[in-house]
Amino acid sequence: MAGLIASGIIKWTASKLASLVSPPIEPSPSSSDEQQTSAIRDVQMLQRRMASVQRSLEAIDEDSIRDESGRLRLRELQQFAYDAQDAIDEYKFELLRRRMDDPDSRHQDRSARKRKRKGDKKEPETDPVMVPVPDELALRVKRILERFKEITKAWNDLHLDEADAPFREEEEDFLQKPTTPHVDEPTVIGRDDDKENIVKLLLSMNGACEENNASVLPIIGMGGVGKTTLAQIVYNDPRITKQFGLMGWVHVSENFDLKSIMSKIIMSFTRKPCQITELNQLEYMLMEQVVGRKFLLVLDDVWSERKDLWDALLSAMSTAHLGVILVTTRNINVSSVIQAMPPYHVGCLPFDESWQLFKQLAFCHQDQNIEKAFEEIGRKIVQKCGGLPLAVKAIGSALRFEEDEDTWTDILDSEQWNLPTREDTVLPALKLSYVRMPIHLKRCFVFFTLFPKGHIFMKENVIYLWISLGILKQTSHRNPENIGNRYFNDLLQRTMVQRVLLDGGHNCFTIHDLFLDLAKFVSGEDSLKLDTQYMPYLNDASQNLRYLSLAVSSSDHTILDLHTLPVTGGLRILQVINALDDNKRYYSSLFKNNRRCFSKLFSHHINVTLPEDLRGLRHLRALDLSRSALTSLPESIGELKLLRYLCIFQTRIAKLPGSICSLYNLKVLDARTNMLRELPQDIQKLVSLQHLSLDLWSPLCMPRGIGKLTRLKTLTMYSVGTGNCHCNIAELHHLVNLHGELCITGLSRVTNIDDAQTANLVSKKHLQILRLDWSAGFYATECEHIVNQNNATSTPELDEDVFESLKPQRNLEELEVVNYSGYKYPSWLGDPAFSRLAKVTLWKQKCKFLPALGQLPQLCELLIIHMECVERIGREFYGQDSVEPFPALEKLEFQDMPNWVEWYEVSENDFPSLRELKIKDSNELGILPQKLPSNLKKLVIMNCEKVVRLPTVPCLAHLVLKGNIGEETLSCLHFPLLKTLKVCFLRKAEEIKLENLPMLEGLAITGCKRLFSIEGVCSVESLSLLKIKDCPNLQLPFKPLPQKVQQSTVTNCPQLQEWAEWQQTQMSEPRYQLEEPDGASYDQEVVEALRDESEDDFEVFREDEDDDFYDRILEAGQLSGMAIDYNDDSDDAC
Repeated sequence: MAGLIASGIIKWTASKLASLVSPPIEPSPSSSDEQQTSAIRDVQMLQRRMASVQRSLEAIDEDSIRDESGRLRLRELQQFAYDAQDAIDEYKFELLRRRMDDPDSRHQDRSARKRKRKGDKKEPETDPVMVPVPDELALRVKRILERFKEITKAWNDLHLDEADAPFREEEEDFLQKPTTPHVDEPTVIGRDDDKENIVKLLLSMNGACEENNASVLPIIGMGGVGKTTLAQIVYNDPRITKQFGLMGWVHVSENFDLKSIMSKIIMSFTRKPCQITELNQLEYMLMEQVVGRKFLLVLDDVWSERKDLWDALLSAMSTAHLGVILVTTRNINVSSVIQAMPPYHVGCLPFDESWQLFKQLAFCHQDQNIEKAFEEIGRKIVQKCGGLPLAVKAIGSALRFEEDEDTWTDILDSEQWNLPTREDTVLPALKLSYVRMPIHLKRCFVFFTLFPKGHIFMKENVIYLWISLGILKQTSHRNPENIGNRYFNDLLQRTMVQRVLLDGGHNCFTIHDLFLDLAKFVSGEDSLKLDTQYMPYLNDASQNLRYLSLAVSSSDHTILDLHTLPVTGGLRILQVINALDDNKRYYSSLFKNNRRCFSKLFSHHINVTLPEDLRGLRHLRALDLSRSALTSLPESIGELKLLRYLCIFQTRIAKLPGSICSLYNLKVLDARTNMLRELPQDIQKLVSLQHLSLDLWSPLCMPRGIGKLTRLKTLTMYSVGTGNCHCNIAELHHLVNLHGELCITGLSRVTNIDDAQTANLVSKKHLQILRLDWSAGFYATECEHIVNQNNATSTPELDEDVFESLKPQRNLEELEVVNYSGYKYPSWLGDPAFSRLAKVTLWKQKCKFLPALGQLPQLCELLIIHMECVERIGREFYGQDSVEPFPALEKLEFQDMPNWVEWYEVSENDFPSLRELKIKDSNELGILPQKLPSNLKKLVIMNCEKVVRLPTVPCLAHLVLKGNIGEETLSCLHFPLLKTLKVCFLRKAEEIKLENLPMLEGLAITGCKRLFSIEGVCSVESLSLLKIKDCPNLQLPFKPLPQKVQQSTVTNCPQLQEWAEWQQTQMSEPRYQLEEPDGASYDQEVVEALRDESEDDFEVFREDEDDDFYDRILEAGQLSGMAIDYNDDSDDAC
């Protein structure tokens, strides 16, 4: 791998040298002509020699060099390549610095970019100018050349030739091979019997366990055999989800940190962040979660044999009525240590099933003739995989697009199959799949060695890392982001990267443990992933480190002092990874809350301490301090002149130092933290910046000059200001390359319509999401430049003109409008020409009528919130001449409409795709359409006290009624297909009638203080789940409930205590719980529909209107930006 890394560095450096030495170079003022000429010759010689060995290096596999002297020379050559690249990068930085200091050169550069922009999509490189070779650089180049000569004296001993170059290069046509952004996992093959055996075993345990006991079932097998996959298909089996009311999944890996694991279990069970750090409190909370309940917990990839830790964990879960812990492990000793049930051994796949899996992958895009041509060779390859599914998948994926018989034969006859296959070695099939990869994918794959096992990550962060290291080839018609996306998807297709599906359909990714072992195996000695608890053991051997990742996986080692980091200035990547929050719940919450950065609320924070002097890290290309409690960056950050990637995501930094503006190489700045209040005044000097990510919801002072960052492709938030110190909306005019998402805040400060027109949003062809916000921000008074702002305020008429002028490009996918004070909407809003617009949110508007959105052909989701002037909704909402309005709309929500009185009739052709309708906080609304769309599945009515009769919805499956609703509503429920009914905090409700709900399966009632009767509850034969909470006056007849009710929850209902105890006597096994959360077993759809409010992230319910409650929470420092609704805005809460 040393040869591969060195070849990539040399190839890059040689190309840069060629461009730098091609123009005439001005003599250094302090050097003689002879010295300067010699320096130029040295630079040119360095370029030629690096190019001459680059192809030979690509042919080198370090394993093929048998003698230690050859390996040593190879590693020396790699260090030479690093030093050479550092020297050239420093010279490039000098070019940038001189350009920033010379106004004439900046003018010439802008003119050159304009010329290039007309005919070339490639991002313009820095134009070479007359800059002398600095004396220090000239001396370094001379020394590097001398060192190179010494290394290459014995180079012939390696007997390498360019003919040995790898079989696949970085070819342009390689990118054209069929790839897709989404790769579905192949159907699981060969595990049906294993799945059935485990499922039957788990189902047979119902009531078989002794009280106060949690059982452990180990699933044991070698690496790559499919233990995790088997656990997943068991976990997701409908019979299991019906049996266990509480389910969780935690990836453990080698470090069995008890506090961290308990915290992750609690988060997995509750779907909420866990901020507890004390072990005794974690034990108590875990006991509370499982007491009296049925739970299934999967602990994946367990290695620990420490009996004391296992005893403590099992003790905390021993209060369950029925608890089962599935443990996947390669270590057979684990089962004996924890005194578990007899382990279930997972064997390798038989040949026929291995062949079926291989065919799924290798021939998925080929015709039958190709499959027949390669079947004989393919079967022999599968035979060598030994029945390991991961090995079959790796080889099958690697051969997916291969139609050359020689390639198949090369894999079949490879010496890699003859390598030893001990448990602690990399599988030969995985190594072979790596060897056969194109060079550019190898360079990308190797950097996964920096990730801890089980780490979940986002695609764009990995691509930005690749960009910062310069390993993505830029072409004239593809930018590095697109190329990185293609490379990533190729690794995904080769199963080296795995997709992690989050709640809400969002995607993150992870790497299989064995592929991480492979990355570590091929990465060499210059890359290290180290758990922070072992930092004291870093020694002089770390002096050659170039890539370092510090993973915090123990809650006892969250203080990270980088003052004593024993590495030299050669380090290129320094990454701090918060492994304490590596779970799906964390990332699901991040997406669910619209990527808001709750710095205090989300994560276990790492206390990072940086040295004041960072010059010891002067060659860093990437610095990632995300998800730490860091509050400031030192001024010496400006000394990292080669830095290209800086990530302070979810830190507590409020202000960036001014010296950061001297980082002329910086390409990526991820500053998504809700603490940040100000960007430095000279930020326009970051001439290489392409990605500036800011928190969408944090008020921010943005300085004038942002518009000069013309290379920006990502700018998530743009805060408009006034005065000479703040950015003007007109500066957006120059940012024509923006991609993805843009939120423009402070539009109320726009006082000149010409500025809004100059912004020219229609020219931003790659924008997908646009948010327009007229609010000034809560913290505007904190800006230290407030004295320079004028006090001009907008008018409704001006806001209308501004909105009209901010017309976006027609391929927009999502639009959100906030705090708009105009009286009418722009002419372009609702134009069917916006054919890709899928989601629209209108929040806090002054308009009396809704815009005509019914003609948008792809609108799927529409949210209308706090429209205080709207009184009636009629046909104007559907659009003119709209035969079938809202053809694609699936979700429609009205919220906080205080003066809305009437919604006119909905005709038969309206809303043909509508599945979910929510109407909240509209107390004047009394007239709803008599009929709603027939396909409607879910209806939520909340705080609509004048609604006395619900519309007819024949196919309605889920109904939620909350807050102040007309008293007669519950007495006339007539929904023949209704599956779940939730009734929450109806203060006036006295009786609920279920007689016209024959298909009801789940009933949840919470906080109905005056409720005294549920008529028909014992007669609904389909009922399987009953949850009653905080209903002090409710009484039920002493009649047995239907047989399908397997378990029920009664909490804080004193009148029902005797009734529940009587019901228990009528059953053969306990099915009722008192004063505890539900643990019933029922259909998963019913589980989700009746999810408890404690499972809703970041929402607090307060029935009593305590005006000081919000203030006291914030003063206590517990929360930052939490959404608190006294009426409980969560329709899923109950």
